Amino acid sequence: MDCMRQDGILHISLLNGQARAILIESTGLVQRARDIHGLSKIATAALGRTLTATAMMGSMLKGKDESVTASIRGGGPIGTVLAVSDANCAVKGYVDNPAVDLPRTGPKLPVGAAVGREGRLTVIKDLKLREPYVGQVNLVSGEIAEDFAMYFTASEQTPSLVSLGVLVSKERVESAGGLIVQMLPDASEAAIQSVEASAGMFMDISGTMKEYHLEGAVDQLLMHLQPQILERRDARYACDCSRQRVEKALITLGRDELNDMIATQHGAKVDCHFCNKRYVFSEDDLKRLLASATAPAK
Repeated sequence: MDCMRQDGILHISLLNGQARAILIESTGLVQRARDIHGLSKIATAALGRTLTATAMMGSMLKGKDESVTASIRGGGPIGTVLAVSDANCAVKGYVDNPAVDLPRTGPKLPVGAAVGREGRLTVIKDLKLREPYVGQVNLVSGEIAEDFAMYFTASEQTPSLVSLGVLVSKERVESAGGLIVQMLPDASEAAIQSVEASAGMFMDISGTMKEYHLEGAVDQLLMHLQPQILERRDARYACDCSRQRVEKALITLGRDELNDMIATQHGAKVDCHFCNKRYVFSEDDLKRLLASATAPAK
């Protein structure tokens, strides 16, 4: 991997505006997630695919303060797989069991077996309206790409081709990337057939990214669909946790919970799920927060 190469997302018009594609190279951000969480190879693939898809969905958001959260609960040994992206494609995530390991039964990592198939993919979009948008679909395979394709088709009524890939060795993430192709309203039957006939070309997205990287992948995957690059965005793994946010969360626990923490624990330690940073609060810190929690509103 070229260590100086930066992850990025391209928004691309296809077939003179009859379809669109979102293409991402996510090698660096998946490596960052693996380093932070100490992920096994299977967990790297599962979380990496989910981070990749969620970053692409984040790039579709319009408002700068909007966000999208994708969580997969399939009943498998990895537990919950969760990722969050903002509109600037800053993405973060975690899995319940980062050390999950299963024997291979074929050439690919058994991501579906680790995730499980008896559960749901839930997508929550915070568009800064009164209520967030929530969409849910039953898992198709637990392989994640197919599950996101089902989400777009069933919850957003947008038939989509989705390809997600993470190529991971024992030492590092060799490559990672994703592609979403969606037909736009009033697309001709010929355009639909052209995209459907191309589906097989999109499947080895991690291999394509390893050899050609982001811009080169456009030619390799989409040149026959008349691609026009509309926008390039950076993508990165980033956590926005802060001591102030943790303080607010502690205050929302209420007086009884804070009093109990003061009396029994004489302080508190709070770990961030997304970056593993630990915030330590002394007994005096909690008393100060208790005063804030009990202070009358002005």
